[in-house]
Amino acid sequence: MRVTMERFEEAVQAALDSIPEPFQRYLSDIEFVVAKRSERDLLGLYQGSGALVEGGFPARITLYRDTHAAISEGWEDLVAEVRRTVLHEIGHHFAMGEEELRRSGL
Repeated sequence: MRVTMERFEEAVQAALDSIPEPFQRYLSDIEFVVAKRSERDLLGLYQGSGALVEGGFPARITLYRDTHAAISEGWEDLVAEVRRTVLHEIGHHFAMGEEELRRSGL
């Protein structure tokens, strides 16, 4: 599917807005960035030392538009996939590994 950067940013914002209010405060130290493409066909990338590490560097989650667009069949599918990716990368922020995230469905 084709999606403009502005429209992709709307999907990312919708994913962030869907996170329940009690958890929003834990996201204040994460910078969310959108990028056109990933050299490794990633959906998202977490960079940081995690919320559980004191004195860590600010965290960054990058979400890649082209990879999401390539696997999505329509707008609703894209929004759902972006939300899954956002939650997956936030899981890394809270020190969840790949296996734990897979078991949780992320």
